[in-house]
Amino acid sequence: MASLSDLLRYKKEIEILHPVTNKPLKKVWIRILGDFDLSRAYKAARIASSKKRDALRDPTTDDYLDEVMGVVDLTPEERIDLIKTARLSDFTSEAQAHVVREDKPKLEEVSLDPDAASLEEMEKLDQEETIMEKKYREAIQEYVETKLTELEGQLKLKSEDEIFELAKYEVSNIVPFTIFLNEVSNYKILYGTFRDKECNHTEFESMEDVQNLPKEIKDFIINELNTLEMSTEEIKN
Repeated sequence: MASLSDLLRYKKEIEILHPVTNKPLKKVWIRILGDFDLSRAYKAARIASSKKRDALRDPTTDDYLDEVMGVVDLTPEERIDLIKTARLSDFTSEAQAHVVREDKPKLEEVSLDPDAASLEEMEKLDQEETIMEKKYREAIQEYVETKLTELEGQLKLKSEDEIFELAKYEVSNIVPFTIFLNEVSNYKILYGTFRDKECNHTEFESMEDVQNLPKEIKDFIINELNTLEMSTEEIKN
């Protein structure tokens, strides 16, 4: 019999296809990361994003000259779009903190006998949950759009030089965030891809192996891992 730890490791077999010929290359097993590996992945990603941010804010580095000063080539409208894009994640986080999410409806609210609810009553409960979730998403979107409108008004009052400086600064926020997401994905692939069903032997020996994978293969593996994670959440709920 499998151990408890193995039973809790949600996993599945996937087939890797050649990015050019689309022919099967190899079958591997993927597994959702446990808390320890996930913690390692996020820590490594934070370190990488922090180093990138420091480099982008240091005018003496190649990163600054290559990426931050690239703002010079942008039009005023593109600089404003860059600033708005950089602030979007902050506004979304604010929205999730400020918008009240109502409790999900309870079965006893739609059924006369919750212990023996009919199929129709269960369907009604599902519909109400869907409506409630839609209202919450709409409220989040409305909050974000309001904040973006406020930001646009503030930016219109600034000079082109001020917009230029703001855009340069926001590059140091956008790029590290992208680095963070990419690193998390890479470590999920590194720690979560195996040669065997038992998930004892990892497919990749180092981060360099993952980084050198064709983009199509990396995207496929991470998409399969994300799908597996979503399926697991559904099981838990």
